[in-house]
Amino acid sequence: MKKFIIGSILSVLLLTIGIGIQQGLLFAKPLPYDDEQKGLDTQITIHLSHVVAENTPKGLAANKFAELVEEKTDGEVKVHVYPNASFYNDENEFKALQNGDVEMIIPTFSKMTTYLPKWQVLDLPYLFNTDEEVHDVLTGSIGEQLLAELEPYQVKGLGFWHNGFKHLTSADLPIHTFENLQGLRVRTMPSKTLEKQFETVGAIPVPISFSEVFSDLEKHAIEAQENTASNIYSKGFYKVQQHMTLTKHGILGYSVLMNEKFWQSLPSKIQKQITEAMKETTDWQFEQAVLMNEKDLRKLQQLDNFEIYKMSAKERARFKEKLVPVYDYYYANVDDEKILEQIQKIVSP
Repeated sequence: MKKFIIGSILSVLLLTIGIGIQQGLLFAKPLPYDDEQKGLDTQITIHLSHVVAENTPKGLAANKFAELVEEKTDGEVKVHVYPNASFYNDENEFKALQNGDVEMIIPTFSKMTTYLPKWQVLDLPYLFNTDEEVHDVLTGSIGEQLLAELEPYQVKGLGFWHNGFKHLTSADLPIHTFENLQGLRVRTMPSKTLEKQFETVGAIPVPISFSEVFSDLEKHAIEAQENTASNIYSKGFYKVQQHMTLTKHGILGYSVLMNEKFWQSLPSKIQKQITEAMKETTDWQFEQAVLMNEKDLRKLQQLDNFEIYKMSAKERARFKEKLVPVYDYYYANVDDEKILEQIQKIVSP
C-alpha cells in the first residue's frame, strides 16, 4: 500500500512537470521587453488645464509644448492637456494650481490682475500697435519683471503667450463709434482696468467666466463682448452676435504658470529642458497667433448674416482719446509708471 501511494505521487508529479514543459510554464523565456513601458515607474506627469478650444493659439501651443517636453526629456516627462475648461475653469484654476491640484494652467493675464495689480498695465487700451511690439515686451525683461510678481503666491511663471488684438462684437446694433457702446452690457474679464475702459465710454461692464460667454450672449444677459478673431470663431460667438467691429483696441494674452513646489521638485536637468521647450513653444506660438487670427478673420468675413465693420482711422483716434482717463485710473490706483514707461520706450507712439 505504501509503495502504491508513493508511486501515485510520483506519477502525478511527472505528469505535472510534463504539462508545464508543454505549456511553456517551466523554463519559460522572459516576456519580450516593451518599449512602451520604459520609465513608467519614474515618469513625471504634468496636468495642464486651460479654458479655450484646442484649435486656438493657446490650445495649439499647449499641445505643442506637451510634444516638445516629451521630446526633449526623451519621454521622462509627460504633459496631459485638458482644454475647454474640462478640468478647471477660469474661476477656480488659479486656486487649484496653488493647492497643487493641477501642475500647470494658462490663464489670461487680465484674469491675474485680481492678484497682481501691476499686470493691469497690459490691459491699457491702445498701448500696443503691432504684434512685434507685444512680442518684444512679453518675452523680454519687462515680461520677466511681471512674472517675478508671482513669487509670493508660490507660483512659477514660465512665460507669456499672445492671442492677438481684441475687437468688439455686438448683438443688435453695430458699433461704429464709441457712442454706440453707451448703455450696452459688455462682458469683460475681472480686470479693474478693463472695467474702467467700458465705464469710460458709458457701457456696463459685466465680469463673467469665459466658459459662460456663449450662453450669456445667447440669453442676452450680455449684449456685447471683446475678443480676438480666433476666439470669436472657435467659440462660435458669431452665432449669437450679428456685428463685429475691428477696433484693435487691446491685446489678449496668457501667462503660463506652474505650481512652485512641483517645479522645485523637478531635477535641474528637467527644469532646463522644460524651459527650453517653453521658449521654443513661445516663439512658435506668437507666429501661429498672428496666422490663426488672420485665417479666422477671413472665415468670419465669409459668413452670412455677420457684418464686419472696420473702424476708421478718424474714429479710432476719437476712441483712443476718449479712453485717456483709463490711464489716469491706472496711475492713481496702481502707480507703477516705471513699467509703463519701459513699455512706451519700446512701442511706437
